[in-house]
Amino acid sequence: MVCQNCGHEFNIGSICPLCQSDAVLLNKAHNSSLRQYNKGVAAAKEGDYSAAIDSLNQCILFDKRNYVARNLLGIAYYQVGMVSDALKQWIISDSFKIEKNPAGKYIASLQNNARTLEKYDDAIAMYNKALKQFKNGSDDLAVIQLKKAVDFNPKFVEGCNLLSAYFISCGDKHKAKFYIDKALRIDKRNSKALDYLAEVSSDEIDKEKKTAYKTGYDDSARIWAKLKSFIRPELVTFLVGVVITAAVSAALIAPAIKDELGRKINDLESQIVKLEDENANGTSKFAVKYNSLEDENETLKAENNKYKAAENTRDQNASLQLAEVYTVAGRYGEAAGILVKLDKELFSEDEKNKIDALRSQTYPVAGRHYFEFGEKAFNAGDYTTAKGYLETAMSFGGKEDFVDDTLYLLGQLSEKQEDYAQAKEYYGRVINEFADSNVFSQAEEKLNQLLAMG
Repeated sequence: MVCQNCGHEFNIGSICPLCQSDAVLLNKAHNSSLRQYNKGVAAAKEGDYSAAIDSLNQCILFDKRNYVARNLLGIAYYQVGMVSDALKQWIISDSFKIEKNPAGKYIASLQNNARTLEKYDDAIAMYNKALKQFKNGSDDLAVIQLKKAVDFNPKFVEGCNLLSAYFISCGDKHKAKFYIDKALRIDKRNSKALDYLAEVSSDEIDKEKKTAYKTGYDDSARIWAKLKSFIRPELVTFLVGVVITAAVSAALIAPAIKDELGRKINDLESQIVKLEDENANGTSKFAVKYNSLEDENETLKAENNKYKAAENTRDQNASLQLAEVYTVAGRYGEAAGILVKLDKELFSEDEKNKIDALRSQTYPVAGRHYFEFGEKAFNAGDYTTAKGYLETAMSFGGKEDFVDDTLYLLGQLSEKQEDYAQAKEYYGRVINEFADSNVFSQAEEKLNQLLAMG
């Protein structure tokens, strides 16, 4: 029997002797995952992306490390305009660091088209704004927002569905049919679009339209009462992706915006230098223009500093999300490397607690790994590499059982580099902080030898 968790092969019992996992249960989960994956592939090939999304989500529920399923799930989300969910799946897939995993290419493709990604993000904002306008009775403004959203993201199935729902609610069968057809061309078996198609195919909508013409006006309250029964599913299922889109698009788009501000500042500074030379001739209109440009330049610098601070906060939040992904994937070294650079003062209390929990989980494992790498390099005589690894191990260690050994090896390295003061400090820490250490007597002997040298 082969353990699906660690790959170890064994013949006795159902519990893997290496990782203690229930191999029978894992094999059942693996087979279930494979069945759902095959269903998802078949649905995606037919253009039934809604069914593909449902099956592939079930697939990764059984096997979270199935990067092939995550990549296909991301493509299915992308095909229906849900770019935020697509990016989420590709980022998680890429974190597994599987050889020849195309997820990185998918992410890079969006990064290279930052303006397109920004437009997709704007489409979500317009969608949400339209919902509020419908609720407030500003139907015309809401429709304008939704049409813009669909223009910005032509694959925006949920935007098409909401427009269809609106036109159904006010009795405009032909306009509703236009957006229903548009949604079904993208996702051929989308359940909402099919429901709306059945609605416009009934005689009831024609009767309602005639009634509206007879009364001579449309009651916005009546339209909203009917419309909200259609759009409630969008509120639940679509808005989940907004936060991730904001975080990822900030990481991809923000550098381009920052560079543009930098270029503007450089251009203005060049103009100031030029105008200074002209102003030396005493032309007053240039002096006025100079002062105006200088004020504008200072304003831009202040705006740029403010933007950099906001960007740093976004980067920190994105880094925290990435550290969580690495931790889930079992890549504690990379997770710890990110966590150690986070500035906790930029986070809420809940996020601070989350950072502390992640550090407690990853630091000991990462520290031991770096200690083992350093010890191996030390024994091989590669002292420069060993020092780097051991110092990194110390940054993750507190009172872990590898810290005393790390200090002792750093003391030996300092001796070899003739930095005796530093060596004394390392040996002294072993003696003062780790009385039960297995290297206590060696450290004490080394320290006494150095003290005798003067």
